[in-house]
Amino acid sequence: MVAATACLASLDMVVVLLWYLLCASVAVGALLDSSSSSSIQADVLSDTVFANESFYVDRNEFPSSFKFGALTWAVKHEAASHEDGKSDGLWDVFSRNGGAVQDGTTPSLGGDHYHRYPEDIELLVDLGMDTYRFSIAWPRMFPSGTGEENPLVVDHYNNVINKLLDAGIEPHVTLYEQDLPQILEDSYGGLLSPLFIDDFVHFANACFSAFGDRVKHWITFDEGNDFIPYSYATPLSPPGRCTIGYPFYNCTGGNSSTEPYIAAHNMLLAHAAVVDLYRNKYGAAQEGEIGMAIWFRWYEPLRNSSEDVEAAQRATDFTVGWFLDPILYGDYPNSMKSILGERLPSFTKEESARLRDSVDFIGLNAVTTEYATTDDDVMNITITGYFEDWGVKLTNYRDGEIIGPYYGEYLVPWGLERVLNYMRTKYNNIPTYITQLGYGLNTTSVDDVIRVEFFSEYLKSLLAGMRNGADVRGVFAWSLIDGFETFYGLGQRFGLYYVDDSFERHPRLSALWFKNMLNPNLTVVSRS
Repeated sequence: MVAATACLASLDMVVVLLWYLLCASVAVGALLDSSSSSSIQADVLSDTVFANESFYVDRNEFPSSFKFGALTWAVKHEAASHEDGKSDGLWDVFSRNGGAVQDGTTPSLGGDHYHRYPEDIELLVDLGMDTYRFSIAWPRMFPSGTGEENPLVVDHYNNVINKLLDAGIEPHVTLYEQDLPQILEDSYGGLLSPLFIDDFVHFANACFSAFGDRVKHWITFDEGNDFIPYSYATPLSPPGRCTIGYPFYNCTGGNSSTEPYIAAHNMLLAHAAVVDLYRNKYGAAQEGEIGMAIWFRWYEPLRNSSEDVEAAQRATDFTVGWFLDPILYGDYPNSMKSILGERLPSFTKEESARLRDSVDFIGLNAVTTEYATTDDDVMNITITGYFEDWGVKLTNYRDGEIIGPYYGEYLVPWGLERVLNYMRTKYNNIPTYITQLGYGLNTTSVDDVIRVEFFSEYLKSLLAGMRNGADVRGVFAWSLIDGFETFYGLGQRFGLYYVDDSFERHPRLSALWFKNMLNPNLTVVSRS
């Protein structure tokens, strides 16, 4: 931990953002027991977690209508990478490139949810969860990227949805989770081409038609504002494009100063087209809702100065406003337009009108916070890109004090309350779900006290934001089971359930904590 935090403290904005992808695992090993124990005795539970009053969260403090759930992604948790006709997605191909994934693993090792979904649904029921968020694998549904859907896969997802409903679990379905069919990337460049829009609409239409009579909650895209920069301004995520000569990386082709904005622009237009389709063709009969989920890292001004306040707002504009301003107000933030000029694509009047208010809700994936200050050194960089465009330096220290405990990510629960207040004031308190709330650790141990602390503290902050008036409808724990964590492979574990090499599930402390919190009448263990 000392080595990792020391190096983070000295890095500028670019490296801080990207360093997590390269060395987040350094800190945890010195802090956690990395044993693979598959059970914990009741007396250990009582002594380590449930007797600790600071970890107590009262389910009854949330509205009775508030939903608690967990989630998985197809690319991370289904495995069965080429079964039932599935073709390669971006991560299937990218993970086979030497060095692309830290431990050399591929999505084929990601939890086997494709076969074990009945067992996983039973886990949700046992935990007392109300809802479950999962994604539909585009390369599985359409092995050729478009054309006719795969009937075996339609049957599979129908079975998943029906089993969820039979168990009293409400399905929330995400359409796109970084799993573009590789064939579309190869044929026209994926998100860099407007052709992506029509193919995504075709995919979404098939999903609405096949599943929409039972699925009432849809998300078009998840965390596009997070993975697009790493896909088009670094070689760390597929397709791994960035400017040749760009600092820190051995880039082989791309343009870090334009392609992130082009890809995001096409994604936003695809979102608007799919929402238009859903509302005009399916919404009235299916009586569902549709939204988008975004990554929201809170940026706190390092100092109470106008320069740092502006820097924090600029960082928020380039990450959150980049997506939320268009889908709620019809255009990009003024700060982006001013800084980027012609490098930022523009919307026609018709596109702007279609984008405006093109969500019924927003999903928020918010887990950490950093301090922001003006970066005066950015002008000295000869080759710039998305990360330099902010003109912001990020740090996790103020006056020598760390912003929060660090175990691979900074634990800063008060940042979630700031996020909710920002959504309430900046975006007119649009209904939200906390669509991803989780904490990764580089250990297979089931003794994840740190993760219990994370969930308890963040749910308290969530309650505080709701008391201030934030309209939050539910929260999803990331993730139900361990999976393939893209560039981390199996090195980072987020599951409430540890998945061993035979794909067997083992409850972690965090799973038992959720069960205790959501089922107070069961008295798994007492409050104190």
